[in-house]
Amino acid sequence: MYIVELLDELKIPLVNKFYKKHNVRGRANKQDKVWVTYYNNEIVAACRLQDKTEFLFLSTVFVVLEHRGKGVAKQLLSTLLKSQNKTLYTFAYKNVVDLYCAIGFNQVLTYTLALQVLFDTYKHRNVVALEYP
Repeated sequence: MYIVELLDELKIPLVNKFYKKHNVRGRANKQDKVWVTYYNNEIVAACRLQDKTEFLFLSTVFVVLEHRGKGVAKQLLSTLLKSQNKTLYTFAYKNVVDLYCAIGFNQVLTYTLALQVLFDTYKHRNVVALEYP
């Protein structure tokens, strides 16, 4: 059974260890809200939510290979989205855009200056800017 929860700030080193173990780019810090999915008391998925003042930014979404295709990312993101009341943006790799659209994300059509500056640091990665709701 998969369990999704907001990680306590004191446990952030655990998610960074998880990311490092799986060669995931990016690290969580104490300002991030880190959401994880556990399976048998082990982290099998994680993501970071950063407050950028004007909006929230979702990044470093990762699911362990053995747990992909089982709805883990959908459950993780759906749970996280229920607790948010600000516009949320993410830059999704093109091969997973359909997953995000299925849970309510839409492609960004108009960029604020702050979002454009952030996107410029990611655009070489073959990503699409998405927003929720």
